[in-house]
Amino acid sequence: MATDSVLPGATELREVCSLLGIDSGSARLLHQRSNAVYLLPDDELIVRMAPNTDVRRRRAETSIAVTRWLDTIRTDIALAPTHAPQPVVTDIAVATFWPYCPTPTQPGPDVLGELVQQLHGVLVPPFAMPRYRPLARLREALAIDGARRSPALDPVERAWLLERSESVVAEFTATRFPLGHGLIHSDVHAENVIRQGAQWKLIDWDGCCVGPRELDLVAMIPDHFHQPDSERKRFAEAYGRDLLDWAQWSMLQALIELHSLGSYIRRAPSAPMADAELHRRLHSLRTGNRSVVWNAVS
Repeated sequence: MATDSVLPGATELREVCSLLGIDSGSARLLHQRSNAVYLLPDDELIVRMAPNTDVRRRRAETSIAVTRWLDTIRTDIALAPTHAPQPVVTDIAVATFWPYCPTPTQPGPDVLGELVQQLHGVLVPPFAMPRYRPLARLREALAIDGARRSPALDPVERAWLLERSESVVAEFTATRFPLGHGLIHSDVHAENVIRQGAQWKLIDWDGCCVGPRELDLVAMIPDHFHQPDSERKRFAEAYGRDLLDWAQWSMLQALIELHSLGSYIRRAPSAPMADAELHRRLHSLRTGNRSVVWNAVS
């Protein structure tokens, strides 16, 4: 049975591709984070694979439904999936297939701001949508780690994370969000934008849901990746609002940084680089050392 701590690999890729009559022989692994992402250059396809769990199936189903729906009302926000029946599910994996759009340069922060502004102008889809659950994925990762024979986190780290998470979630729950609730992407950053023809489009909709729109503006917040202030200002100008003018922006900063630990906790036992980055990030949060620059580890 699939577990959410082990990503599918080449064997599972061959199986999901065979169900669509696709040859995966030329496949190339692009990265492994919350999903295993493969390029099929011969077919100009991207395959995103996750373990076949209830949560991952629901996330994949939602990403397909939302991006196909967005493509029917306006074509300048989201990359639409291929026309094949999706998601593709096996005993081990759940997979989605997307057009391959080579994008040699990353979009500027103004592009991100414009895309989010356009998304926030869209109504909630006319079908059932998940609601945002603060730090749900982190709590799931902590439960997985707690059940391991050799957990990635020691008892002190685990206790601190649990206490800090409860505190941030309590603050989030008590917060009034000026921008209201609506359809959100929930993971807006430059790596989740590609260029299809003349248009920039958002990808990776696994976490899309109905939630506070401020969550899509966290690219404006000072973070451990040390994005220049000038880039944050360009994002804010393109969107039309600066999140730093809101008194409670630091709560979202804490929320997003804690959320980022979940995928590293899942992968730590089988990926030494992910384990090292997990403990670097956690130590910087526990000590309040914002000079530590975080790295994205595939």
